[in-house]
Amino acid sequence: MTIDKIGKEYYTNKLESDIIDFKWTVSGLKITISTWKNQEKQIGIEYEFSGFNGFRFLDEGDLLGYWDYPDFNNGFHLFRIINGGWKSGEVTQIGILDVSRAIDELNEFFIATSNSCFTVLAYEKPTITEIELKD
Repeated sequence: MTIDKIGKEYYTNKLESDIIDFKWTVSGLKITISTWKNQEKQIGIEYEFSGFNGFRFLDEGDLLGYWDYPDFNNGFHLFRIINGGWKSGEVTQIGILDVSRAIDELNEFFIATSNSCFTVLAYEKPTITEIELKD
């Protein structure tokens, strides 16, 4: 698998991160995660995709093969999968993702947390915004 890390690295020392919300509307897809800025400060990160072809939401336990790659075992949450992921290599059924695989401009983005994960097939990187989490 070949990947690019995108965005900032966050604090992970035995602290959990998770996808806490997502919204799919006609204007795009917004995914919000909770993570840690440091040992005491929990924050949210919003990833907004304006145009996308598809997405999937899975528990991290359903993607154990990803965690074998050391590039995923860090404080980054957003990755671009260049090859070997859902779009290019993971799908084995005939006819599944044939249109998406045929579009060279379509990128595969992977949002990883210690509890759940999103894969988004999109043309451009999402906008990334750090937000305060409400108690």
